[in-house]
Amino acid sequence: MVISRKQQSLRQFQNNFFAHNDAVGRAVRNETNDTLQDTHQEQQCKHIIFEAAPTGRLAVSSLYYTVPHSPAKHQFGEPASQDAHDLPTDDFDFSSLNNVDEDIGSGKRKRTAGDDPLHLWKSDADLFLLEFIHLEGCGDFAQAVCFCGEAGPMYWCQDCHGVELVCLSCTLHIHKRQPLHRIECWNGTSFQTTMLKALGVRFQLGHPIGVQCVNLIPTFNDDFVILDYNGVHEVGLDFCGCESAQPHITQLLRVCLFPATTLDPKSAATFRMLEYFQMLSFESKVSAWEFYNTVAHLTDNTGTHVLKDRYVSLLQMICEWHFMMQMKCCGQGHHPGGIQATEVSACAVLCPACPHPSRNLPVGWENSPPEFQFLYAIFLAIDANFQLVWRNVSSDAVDPGLNHGYAFFVEETTYKDFLASHYRVGNPQEKSTCSSHSAVNLADMRALRGLAATGADTVDCVRHNFKQLCSVGDLQKGARYINMDYLFFQACALHKTFASSTYLTILPYHIDHNHKVVMFLVPKFHLPVHIASCQTKFSFNFIKGVGRTDGEAPEHGWADINPIATSTREMGPGSRRDTLDDHFNDWNWKKVCSMGTTLLHKYKAAIPEVEEHASDLKEFEAALDPDQLATWWKEIEMWESDHSLTNPFEVKARTTVTQAAVRLALSKAKAEEIEHGGHISLDDDISPSVLISSGMELEDQHMQLMCKNSRFSSTSMPSIVESAPGPEYNYCTCPTSPAYHLYKYKNAFVQAKYTAARDALIMLASKLGKNNDWQQILKSLHRAKDVDPLNHDKGKTVGQQNISWIWKTPGVSNNQEEGLQDSLHVEWCKAQAWAHQWEEEVQLLHEEMHRILSFFEWQARWWDTQGSQWQFSSPAFTEGTVAYAHCQAMLHQRMSAWFGSLWDEPPVD
Repeated sequence: MVISRKQQSLRQFQNNFFAHNDAVGRAVRNETNDTLQDTHQEQQCKHIIFEAAPTGRLAVSSLYYTVPHSPAKHQFGEPASQDAHDLPTDDFDFSSLNNVDEDIGSGKRKRTAGDDPLHLWKSDADLFLLEFIHLEGCGDFAQAVCFCGEAGPMYWCQDCHGVELVCLSCTLHIHKRQPLHRIECWNGTSFQTTMLKALGVRFQLGHPIGVQCVNLIPTFNDDFVILDYNGVHEVGLDFCGCESAQPHITQLLRVCLFPATTLDPKSAATFRMLEYFQMLSFESKVSAWEFYNTVAHLTDNTGTHVLKDRYVSLLQMICEWHFMMQMKCCGQGHHPGGIQATEVSACAVLCPACPHPSRNLPVGWENSPPEFQFLYAIFLAIDANFQLVWRNVSSDAVDPGLNHGYAFFVEETTYKDFLASHYRVGNPQEKSTCSSHSAVNLADMRALRGLAATGADTVDCVRHNFKQLCSVGDLQKGARYINMDYLFFQACALHKTFASSTYLTILPYHIDHNHKVVMFLVPKFHLPVHIASCQTKFSFNFIKGVGRTDGEAPEHGWADINPIATSTREMGPGSRRDTLDDHFNDWNWKKVCSMGTTLLHKYKAAIPEVEEHASDLKEFEAALDPDQLATWWKEIEMWESDHSLTNPFEVKARTTVTQAAVRLALSKAKAEEIEHGGHISLDDDISPSVLISSGMELEDQHMQLMCKNSRFSSTSMPSIVESAPGPEYNYCTCPTSPAYHLYKYKNAFVQAKYTAARDALIMLASKLGKNNDWQQILKSLHRAKDVDPLNHDKGKTVGQQNISWIWKTPGVSNNQEEGLQDSLHVEWCKAQAWAHQWEEEVQLLHEEMHRILSFFEWQARWWDTQGSQWQFSSPAFTEGTVAYAHCQAMLHQRMSAWFGSLWDEPPVD
């Protein structure tokens, strides 16, 4: 049972009250004593009494009374007695105390030491410092005999757990298979760093632990170097030279060492170091140079010990490691053709929420009704990034790279051949006729400044922010249309939904518009810089079948990849493309892993928006004329089927009702009254309209003076400081601009005028013979919700905006003022579009959830078939392929189960 805070406070007060009365009763009955008694069977409770002494001062006395132990402290079998603290309180009547504030006894939580851990730690900082100094010596483990019984324990390992000292023989025995641990030796006064190789540790390859090779082959010059994340280690390494021995590189790989070369390797890196760097670069975008220097300084941070430079070897191993991991994860190790049989885009991580025929789409999806075809549409966005520049430091002949269209970058040779065959000198870039887009308009004028690529283009999945297959390419000069077109058609050609003959037919560099529908829109954030006609024609906010898609997916991806641009711009062309492919794959994989929570969050946010906008639209339509509404419905349905017709979202009337126009209308009405003899005036020189307008002007001047006085007395008024002549001549010291204050002042002024007029009408209503029905139409204005124009923002996205009651007033469509009906028409079109888009969003999210689960199940089945696809002669290889395939299948099954539990099988609409 949940007890309110008030009841808890009152219950505590009741217990304290009963305890106090019980203590007083015990004192009266002489059941108390002045000193604390030592007893194990019963506990002593202290009661403090405050009373006025004869002298007038406050006297304090303490009494101790005996009560049995609490039930939790009773011995087994002893009856539990009831004292004042355990009195029943369930029957206490709270009805007479309902007027007590609910927050009795509440307040801010009392701060504890855990709220300021740094301050708490600071009090023990000296203890930490002393312990650090203590560890510099032998400390508590300075024993004369090693635990094996031998004398002279003087070695300890920095990487083994513990600080116990051991003898030389124990050190060698423990580190037979740990040649990369760092050893320190006690020289009598301090510890001195030494190497296991100097102590005689040899790292033997080709045999299991405990088996001694009879034909050892030491490395050339016996200076083999192994790179690990804890340092650069020179080790004593011996290859196996037996008749059945594997090649040297195989012997290294069998112990998780990645050789720098395939011919007589003299250095290698541990698998864990390469994996550690790969994950670190994904998360922090650290460069290989920074990582290598970190490892080198962990080995020696003084510069007195010159290490063998293996930076170039590390770069080579990192590139090869990334390529191997891509091939392994995409299943090429299970393919009979191996790496040579790798297909285009085979290594790219796919978007599981996008439609993939035969993988996550229902049977017969091609024949779905027209109103549901948007559920199987592909949302693509193209964008350029000018941060991913590449300096002209190498060539494809020197550094061709390992990925040749296997992931996201297009195959370089074909791409450049196409650009060379379609670009002619003297054929300038087509200029934009809408917005002044420098990336496009100045594409032919950009200075190269030693750059081989001025940036990169990409094609992304708009709905889920995934990089598309073979859809990234370098830019030679700005954002030229020819580059964009090639990448867009490549992405379309590789998507199975586009390749379906029923839904879409793709010819080389051509789209067949007779068998499909292609719609081009401008992302929402980029839309305001375009001209007004483009803002309505190409807006995501008004198009049917897109839900609440914003189109800004590429921008999110650029924010993740831009930090690595400082490293990739100095790489060779092939290494740069391979590195970016690896990071794009990691970006896609992170999106896959987060889809469970991301789609759930969107789904929960969309449900209330559907109900709110549907209710808002219903109230808006109730205020409109039914015949007029039917006409508007017909117009928008015709435009949705044929966008060449007049756009109903465009405002046609641009006139605004002014005070001068109102005066002119009143003058005309006065002239008509005089002409028909119906004019009534209190004075021949002053008409009623002039009297009213004069009174309104006086009132306006009075209100303006009041607003100005309050505005100038406000501390938020920005101060303008004159500066020296330059590009800008004044600076505002306030975060808000004067224009913003003028807008807020005008808004408050108009609201004050309406409020004053409404108050006056309330006072004159009885004299004018009006009832109170008009107050239901002309409601009071709520500054936060109602004082907004039709195209208000209030910090919300366009699709989240609501319409004020002003525009939902009954009979608003009867007002034939110039421009009002056109505004109502446009706003109704927007309102119905937003309400319909939220419904579409819920449908899209629901469909995407089912597609993700289906895609995971397909991937699990696909991996189950890969284990037996290639029959190896060695049982060990067969076991490895089956094990990895099973591991991947189980991974996707777990992800499907996890996402399904998060979504709890979204209900079918």
